[in-house]
Amino acid sequence: MQAKASQQNIHVSPRKAKLVCDLIRNRPVLEALSILEFTNKKTAFFLKKLLHQAIANATNNHAMQADKLYIYEVVANQGQTLKRTMPRAKGSADLIRKRHTNLRIVLSDDVNERKNEIKKIKDRIKKRALNNKGHSKGASKPATVKPKVENKKKPTAVVKKEEPKKEKEVVAKKVKTESLKREQQTLKVVEAKNKNEVVEQTSIIMISTKHEYADQLFDESLNKNVLFYKVTPVNKVERVLIYATTKNKGVVGEFDLNKIEILALSTAWRKYGSNSCMTKKEFDEYFAGHDKAHILIAKEAFEYSKPKKLSDYNMDKGPSGFQYLK
Repeated sequence: MQAKASQQNIHVSPRKAKLVCDLIRNRPVLEALSILEFTNKKTAFFLKKLLHQAIANATNNHAMQADKLYIYEVVANQGQTLKRTMPRAKGSADLIRKRHTNLRIVLSDDVNERKNEIKKIKDRIKKRALNNKGHSKGASKPATVKPKVENKKKPTAVVKKEEPKKEKEVVAKKVKTESLKREQQTLKVVEAKNKNEVVEQTSIIMISTKHEYADQLFDESLNKNVLFYKVTPVNKVERVLIYATTKNKGVVGEFDLNKIEILALSTAWRKYGSNSCMTKKEFDEYFAGHDKAHILIAKEAFEYSKPKKLSDYNMDKGPSGFQYLK
């Protein structure tokens, strides 16, 4: 949903106004207000006033939440131009153009709104191209009925290619054998004896998550390979074991880690939200009161045949953050 506000004929040059517009475009509302507050430009005063007007319009008329709003569009277009003259030597005069600007701000609370609009435009262009292609074909080449020709030769049986299926079966077998091999491997907890002591260097950790997130991660058809987390280890990690905290509690599988990124909440969801196992509502609830998100990006996931107990890893309870293993 969108909320708009506009103001016309502000006595500012459009070229100068666009410089300030670029500072707040695609930013959250609260961040944009703080930027405008400390920007020493004439346009910043008018944009701040207009932004407050757009927020009031969104909250009062469209029942949108102010903390979820971001600036979907901010435009500074050419307004009216007043022509004045400056007297010069020998009775001549120079023309002075007093330019004005029309400002417009559009707010939105849907992160994927721009993607949806671009998709609609692309679909419209494809339909138009198909329609034009069909009309041109119908106009240039009239449909002609070809006479049937009797084939004396017997039709040969078409042999279906089974190579892709075989390849898929081979890959599935490899994944199963690898997951069984990893499941049978014995790992134990690595802990520091003292608080000030550094934990032994290891590339394997265990994290806790919901069983539903783990199921999505193991399902290849869903294309979910991102887990959002509040903390990440200092050591360079290659393998991550998953302890499911709901349903059948236990270590249900693991995945090879591609990389870890630490980003601001809005940037993290905009970049990895589509591949995440969380919904936007769950993401907001999980990171309430936090500024940054730690993003675990999986390379390849392996599901165990049955959940393993924590006692197999010499553990009494699941990790609150993460646990080193070796």
